[in-house]
Amino acid sequence: MEVPSDDGISYYSQVAADFHASYDSDPNRIERMQVWGSFLDRYTAGVSFAYDIGCGSGMLACELAGRGIETVGIDGASGMLAIAERTGRMRGLANLSFRQERLPMADVSGLRHAQLIVSSSAIEYLESFPAALAFLHDLLEDSGIAIFSVSNRHSLSRRLVRTCHRLTGRPRYLRFLRHFMTVNELKSATRAAGLKYLEHTYFGGADRLNRALGRLLTPSLANNMIIVAAQKAPAQARAA
Repeated sequence: MEVPSDDGISYYSQVAADFHASYDSDPNRIERMQVWGSFLDRYTAGVSFAYDIGCGSGMLACELAGRGIETVGIDGASGMLAIAERTGRMRGLANLSFRQERLPMADVSGLRHAQLIVSSSAIEYLESFPAALAFLHDLLEDSGIAIFSVSNRHSLSRRLVRTCHRLTGRPRYLRFLRHFMTVNELKSATRAAGLKYLEHTYFGGADRLNRALGRLLTPSLANNMIIVAAQKAPAQARAA
């Protein structure tokens, strides 16, 4: 089926099965879940309600629900959500639900505020990065935590893949990926959105090429991704 050139939602809906299966075999996907797991270990204490924004096939949403956290996964791709819902049922996660929405949602007034929001490699696809972070901010409770990952603009292998895409159109997903960021840019963007930067880690270096680069280069050059944790300021701090 032909994928509309400007529709990442349609693309990811169509590749959902292969995308989900890659978590069993792709070294970078496996590493991704390990890195996210370590962040969740640090930031889920006391959390009772969370969102997974751009939840895809539901890997992180299921992880959160499996930790006893009521979780709502939101995504625009129906194919991804079908897998996420099936996976949640298979794992018996009664505290997990999903809804289909195009992101970022313009109106969050009817949604509960969350103590934690996760977003794995999703907001980098949205048209406006500031609007994406503002969306996360508006969904958080005061002092709530947002954890999100984006593509690392300094990554040498990312630069190579982007050059390949310009020449060949492959890999196809790059036509929909809008934002490649540096740590300094992410710190500035979180601050502008009313979020306090807490920490970051580079990851996405588990494949053969990036493992080789990692023996020679700094993590900022040898890893494809950056994961960031940030906190919404309490109301009194914002008013000060």
